[in-house]
Amino acid sequence: MILLHTFPNSTDLTLITKTLWHHKVPHRVRFLDAQQQLWLQDDTQYAQAQALIQQVVQGAVEPQPSLGMGALSTVFTAMRSKVFARAFFKLTPLTYLVFCLMLLVVLITQLGRDLQVVSWFSFFPIVVNVQAYLVPGFDHLWQQPFRLISPMLLHFGWLHLVFNGLWWLDLGKRIERESKLVLLSLLVVTSLAANVAQAWQETSLFGGMSGVIYGLLGYIWVMDRYNVPRYHLPQSILIFMLLWLLLGLSGLFLYLGFGNIANMAHIGGLIAGVVWGFLHTYLLRIRSSKQ
Repeated sequence: MILLHTFPNSTDLTLITKTLWHHKVPHRVRFLDAQQQLWLQDDTQYAQAQALIQQVVQGAVEPQPSLGMGALSTVFTAMRSKVFARAFFKLTPLTYLVFCLMLLVVLITQLGRDLQVVSWFSFFPIVVNVQAYLVPGFDHLWQQPFRLISPMLLHFGWLHLVFNGLWWLDLGKRIERESKLVLLSLLVVTSLAANVAQAWQETSLFGGMSGVIYGLLGYIWVMDRYNVPRYHLPQSILIFMLLWLLLGLSGLFLYLGFGNIANMAHIGGLIAGVVWGFLHTYLLRIRSSKQ
């Protein structure tokens, strides 16, 4: 995503946005302080988008004749939804791929009820005989290193899945629009840190993307605080998620009947994301000093 143009808050961008959508140029309008920022989804369309904006500003583009408010709204919404969805799948394939894997694992594990299948993804192997039990220790990781990150795909309830899935789609797309490699590295590093931290605390059956989510939040916070802001995540969201983490550590969720919370996974993922953010910041400053 690239900044295309800024306008005062008083500017009516209706004709500009309709013109861009009409020419299949996906974009987004953000409101920041006293400005409206027009962001372009695909930087390869930058020249085309600038030309279209200039045409609108110079009056070379006339408003489309009215089709009636209902018909116009329907046509515009359908066109925008189709182009916008195609652009998002094109620009953020990793985010959607991981999300689809989450859904697939939920279906084949029956939300964690089929322990035979759950054992394919759990950090500790599960032996299912007359009774099911976990195999403790870390020796199995030499032969099955995928277990270091595979628990992130496990979810044990619909609320658990929806909460993590929505956060992943939001944060993952923000980061992947900037760099697919950064998102992939964060996914691996934060998942590994979260799972190892939780497994180090106790031998238990755990899973979910929560550790990764906290890692992405930590990374975004560092990058926007110590560099030119690029993700624009509202401060209120960061505060809410930190409060959620503290409530989990307090034991309140267990008392209310929500079950055990993998607090060490949240902390491990958050620390890994923060460290990755500072490392990325350091590398950016080295690169900047050489130019």
